[in-house]
Amino acid sequence: MNALLNDLTLIATAADPAVLDAVQEQDAERTTAAADAVVVKAEAGDIGAPFESVALATLRSLKAQDLAGWVRLRERLKRAGVGVTELDRQLRHGDGAPPDEDESVADRLIALARSQCGFMHDAQREPYAVFEASGARQVHGVLSSGFSDYLSHAYYTQHDRAPTEQSLKVALATLRGQAQFEGEACEVFTRIAKTESGYWLDLCNDAWQCVQVTATGWAVVAGAGAPLFTRSASMRPLPVPERGGTLDALWPLVNVPAADRLMVLAWMLECLRSDTPHVVLELVGEQGSAKSSTQRALRRLIDPNQADLRAAPKSVEDVWIAARNSHMVSLENLSHLHPQYQDALCVLATGGGYSARTLYTNAEETILELRKPIVLNGISVIVTAQDLLDRCLHLDLPTIQQRELAGAMEARFEAAQPALLGALLDLFVKVLAMLPSVQIPPEQRPRMADFAALGEAVFRVHGEPAGAFLARYNAMREDGVRRTIDASPVGAALAAYLADVPGGFNGTLSELLDRLDRYRPHGEAWPRTAKGLGDALRRLAPALRLIGFECKSLPKTGGVIRWHILSRPQPAEPCPASPASPAGPESATPKPAGSGPVAGHARHPGHGPESQARGKVVPLPQVAAVADDGGEVF
Repeated sequence: MNALLNDLTLIATAADPAVLDAVQEQDAERTTAAADAVVVKAEAGDIGAPFESVALATLRSLKAQDLAGWVRLRERLKRAGVGVTELDRQLRHGDGAPPDEDESVADRLIALARSQCGFMHDAQREPYAVFEASGARQVHGVLSSGFSDYLSHAYYTQHDRAPTEQSLKVALATLRGQAQFEGEACEVFTRIAKTESGYWLDLCNDAWQCVQVTATGWAVVAGAGAPLFTRSASMRPLPVPERGGTLDALWPLVNVPAADRLMVLAWMLECLRSDTPHVVLELVGEQGSAKSSTQRALRRLIDPNQADLRAAPKSVEDVWIAARNSHMVSLENLSHLHPQYQDALCVLATGGGYSARTLYTNAEETILELRKPIVLNGISVIVTAQDLLDRCLHLDLPTIQQRELAGAMEARFEAAQPALLGALLDLFVKVLAMLPSVQIPPEQRPRMADFAALGEAVFRVHGEPAGAFLARYNAMREDGVRRTIDASPVGAALAAYLADVPGGFNGTLSELLDRLDRYRPHGEAWPRTAKGLGDALRRLAPALRLIGFECKSLPKTGGVIRWHILSRPQPAEPCPASPASPAGPESATPKPAGSGPVAGHARHPGHGPESQARGKVVPLPQVAAVADDGGEVF
């Protein structure tokens, strides 16, 4: 009994606050004395004393009990020659240190990601994570917001708490290295792909479905049988395509002249091919010609985006960044394309690279290597550079006399979109089957030879004779060349001179500069020297050649270079014979799928099948250097 009473007395004494304070004070004094002894050893020359296990434990206790005393002691250790930076690290992470919360969370994040994801990299060593989520195989860039959100959510689901920002950053950096150095090399696509098993179109939906297209049919596929597709935050889903539809519902929703509809279909199908250069679609028309709504509808059948139409970027780099994050480059309300932008679009359409300094570095560079379809619209003619013009498909849109409510048009498009996509894929299948039989002689192939072959297949699928597409395409190219010449002060002056002097010119550039002076347009930039005139002629030479003039410089003779600008005979283009058809004006116009009596825009003047016969040259306005319609100068 007495022993029990003694124990109770000791417990009561220990619980007394005064006693507890005394005990804690004695413990602090012992810790301070032990720490001071460590400092004395260091000051005596033993600078390794603070790094011993017992010393580290003592210093940790001092730091926890008396921060001010620790700071003073740390300064003494520093003066004694101890590496206090390494000492601080050992106090945090060395033997006996408590676990670092951020470090342990990062380790758990890495372990979680490795257990649920596969990691790989593409040819540019861009890291990707592949994992199953929401019943679908998903592919995200390791450093993308999509993978970061997935990993954070998975961690929260497992641990009922969110990871810290620092731990997530450490984990992602580690996983990036794993993907780059341990992961397999793979090919990752955006929206479209071409593999040995056919062409692919990513629907970008929550089920991560895509469509496989071959010459025998198309099918919706998901999971392991599909290529690896990734997507940006701005990309939007396509509907699951429906079978049995036609393109009848498309033409009332877009303001495309009947004569140009097959050309538009050829352009749309070219957008679905990733292994060929792309043609730039240029939509031009006066205010009220539904340029933007037509461009938006065409894009939403190929590559819907959060912003289907975008204003002119502020720099060439912005063009490439926008192209990196979507499949199609879609710019609206342009009034003028500056040369550097035309060059950038030219490279982007046929495939090329853009290099810029990597952010926060001085010596490293980031290279974007892309090939993307492009569509532009404006009131004035936009494309004037010869290189880009060779890659351009120009359409003039007629003015709409009667308008529909935007909400009604949107509802009609959304209702028709699944069937329209299915009909477009049906056409793609037929064109792929027809394509091997299309043979264009090498001497007749235009610069965009792949597009020409595809266009020929589209025309033949619609019952047009061989050569019909090429005749129409060449007429449109010649039309564009004349616009280019008219847009150039030297070109306009030279065209006027050659009209007065059919025999052409043979002489020096100085002589030509004098002769062209009387034809010089007023208020336009004009070359001041013979060298400037020579540079302009070299740029115009391909355009002049296409309309029948040979423009070339001869070898230097006697220190003088002479130029010949002569008319050259044009071989007569054979006109393909059309199959027998009922008499009437409609027989002269190619009919795309869905161009029956009920299709088309009856309220569009000149928009019926009898308008704009193939090959007819329509006078076009000259390019304006300054916007007069509120459009952006690009």
